[in-house]
Amino acid sequence: MRSLRIGVVIAGTLVEERVFSGAVTFGQSLRCAVSLPLDGLPREHLLFARDEGSFVLHPTKNMSGRVAIGGAVSEVVGELRLPAGARGKLTIGDATLLFQEVAHVVRPKPRLPASLRVHHFDRRLATIIAGSLIVHIGIAAWAWSGDIDQSVLGMRDVPASFQQDTIDVQLPDHVERIDPTTIGQKPAVATPVTPTHHIVQPVVSRPSDPDRLAADASRMASILTGDDGPHGFGGMNHRQPGADLARQMDDAANRVVTIGDNGHTSRVDDRARIGTDRGLQIDDPTLTHTPIPAHTTERTGRIQIQPLPGGDQGSTLTAQMVLEKISSAYIAGLQRCYRLGQNEDAGLEGKIAIELTVDEHGRVTDPSASGLTQKVDSCVGGFMTSWHFGIPKDKAGQATQATFKIALMLKKS
Repeated sequence: MRSLRIGVVIAGTLVEERVFSGAVTFGQSLRCAVSLPLDGLPREHLLFARDEGSFVLHPTKNMSGRVAIGGAVSEVVGELRLPAGARGKLTIGDATLLFQEVAHVVRPKPRLPASLRVHHFDRRLATIIAGSLIVHIGIAAWAWSGDIDQSVLGMRDVPASFQQDTIDVQLPDHVERIDPTTIGQKPAVATPVTPTHHIVQPVVSRPSDPDRLAADASRMASILTGDDGPHGFGGMNHRQPGADLARQMDDAANRVVTIGDNGHTSRVDDRARIGTDRGLQIDDPTLTHTPIPAHTTERTGRIQIQPLPGGDQGSTLTAQMVLEKISSAYIAGLQRCYRLGQNEDAGLEGKIAIELTVDEHGRVTDPSASGLTQKVDSCVGGFMTSWHFGIPKDKAGQATQATFKIALMLKKS
């Protein structure tokens, strides 16, 4: 079988080499057997055709080349049938095609040697495998046949059929029934009753029954005024049979009952209450504030804020804007720090020099405070870390940093 070996050379470099056994197309299209994205090439051109077992060259108009057949070399001027062993070179634009008509040898598929292709049957191994399968199958069958069904742990067995349980209630020949209205008035007399049913029917109390309501009230009064001590339950008088319920309730409402053991409580006077001359007092309703007792000293003070020379004035955030923000938002915190020092020295006065830097996000960095006492200076410095101002910007409108120096004049009121 004859084939065509083609190599593609671009700028002196071999970029592709392939062997074709059929027709070869050439051009810029990706569907071509030899596709080259170069200018001057046709879209799709049949360069080598297959005809009766040989290749026929069909060069394009702007393609030049030479063909060597045997020992003679000739120019390519038109259609040319390539004999066996012909070789040549075609040039078009920046591409050069080298071709050679060769005999294509079909390589046989790899196969094992004949000695290894013989199928041997190992009877001994087959016997062992078959015996193992038989033994395993027998063990599994024996286990399945002797398996006992057991209920799942924690689950009750469900009966195959449902049977309703019935209870037969047998009443005695004589049942004593007591009238509740006669409780406490006279001894109850048992009345023999012959049952007519095997099931006891409950007696339902209806609110509309006046006699039953009176009986319920009588039983409640008997519980409250029963004989449970020298004076009865709750310290009330003994209840007499047939006594009037209203009189008993009036007795319970008008009796004074002392809770506890009559011992004193934490109050100075146990009888003190609002409106009396002792104990709790009511403030004058005309007062607009509560006066401070004479033994208490109120810590007050004034803080004046003023700028110090040396501050940064090269940004949109000015010293006046910083002073206004401190006076409106942070003066209360400064006064708390001042009162910390007054707790140790009531006459404390002086000046605190503070320095702060506002970064590109408006936060205070590197705060410092000094000039009064260590306790007050530390409080002011720690409080400054939570301050926030407008973002300072330079003349170009870019965020920058600004440093300010401020003096705090602390004076007691």
